[in-house]
Amino acid sequence: MQPQSEDPEGADPAFTTVFDGSLLLPDGRIAVGDVEQLTRFVYRVGDRGEFKVRVAVDSPGADARAIDVTITRSIT
Repeated sequence: MQPQSEDPEGADPAFTTVFDGSLLLPDGRIAVGDVEQLTRFVYRVGDRGEFKVRVAVDSPGADARAIDVTITRSIT
């Protein structure tokens, strides 16, 4: 059994959702980066396939300083 996190699941309710939909990840990896391409984070979420992805930010637009990405396996 995995230890349970004390953090609540999902994005901070004060964050604004900027994407909520399905993504096909052909190699099971997702990459998140900034528009200036200064920072990039790549994470392997599992096998290839379709995933439901929700992206929320603390402030939409150029002032965003924090991001929350929620990924769940799509059941098809």
